[in-house]
Amino acid sequence: MLPWLALAQARPVDEPIEEIIVYGDDFARWDHTRWLLQSEIVVPLGMLLASDQNKAFKSYGFQVRAVIGCEKDVRLSKHRWEVSCEIEDIGLLATSEDRWRRERDRELVQGVLDDVDARMTGARVQMQVDDEGGITNFDIEGIDADNVRERQIQETTRQMMSRVMAGFHLRIPSHAQRAGTWAEYRSELMDLPSLTASRGTSTLVHGVAPYGDELQIVQTRGEGVVIVNLPNQVQDPWSPPPPEISGSGASNVGAGGAGPVTPLTITGGGPGSSIMREGESAMEASFKMTVEGVAVFRKSTGIMTERVWTCVGLPTAGSARNVGPYRNMGRITMIGEDDHPDVGPSTQVSWPGTPMEGLPLWVSIEAMPGSGPG
Repeated sequence: MLPWLALAQARPVDEPIEEIIVYGDDFARWDHTRWLLQSEIVVPLGMLLASDQNKAFKSYGFQVRAVIGCEKDVRLSKHRWEVSCEIEDIGLLATSEDRWRRERDRELVQGVLDDVDARMTGARVQMQVDDEGGITNFDIEGIDADNVRERQIQETTRQMMSRVMAGFHLRIPSHAQRAGTWAEYRSELMDLPSLTASRGTSTLVHGVAPYGDELQIVQTRGEGVVIVNLPNQVQDPWSPPPPEISGSGASNVGAGGAGPVTPLTITGGGPGSSIMREGESAMEASFKMTVEGVAVFRKSTGIMTERVWTCVGLPTAGSARNVGPYRNMGRITMIGEDDHPDVGPSTQVSWPGTPMEGLPLWVSIEAMPGSGPG
């Protein structure tokens, strides 16, 4: 169980809450608010991180820390608003599939990460949200996309930030004021990054209980099944470490002694310029998903001020072979107007559980300072 779940030690009460506050703005959490986001994501299909200088590398695991500031933009209907959140600062710790042994490989990765950091800083996450706490649409603004490569870069950024922001999606009636349990179906937390939209079904059960005089605690548990179509080439990236490959370094060796995997390319330009496009196959991978988490609501405002969660997806018995697991762990915390937490550098790190010479260790965000209950 996550150490964060210590937040949820309040016992549910049987008596209903007698007084219900009527809030003037059901969208107050998006009105001039700022947030610290922390996420740890391991993706079974990998994500391509690319620079404007025609360099790229593939990552199967990364950690994001970001500070965002949110504003309401346009009222779409009585129950929906369009809001945008500017990425004020971001730090990205990323693994590389195969560009980590040689100094020139690490320099390439660092150059890409510097470019990704610069590109994302100042970009705006645009969302459509509803009055029960759901996110119904998601996009990225402020990133140029004038050609195929730039559109792919924009889509990677969108998918990355959609996973980081998924913790905001929590549909709970009456701003979590009423004690009891509610079910939520098809949660955003259960989606996987993929070339096309993932498919499946999920059920989350939220239990609400008072915690002192000022807070409401929402405990969440759920499960589901998610299906994605696989790229033409896929393998579990973490076992075993690939041997040294000559040439461009774009090949890898999958688990179980599979042969080299050579991604499709659409660009030239020397080392690091490949893996720009992977076709989607008819083969499917299915994942058994489980979620648990805790959220904190303030009674005085009706705003969710903090949430921590972990979502794990394990390949099912009928899934394609050599596909790794999915993991999305995260924490969102409301911060003040003058708060400027350090999000850390953007740099390459070792694979989870695998020390690599010359690279910082992968440290789970569970063990990071500030990950415990505040």
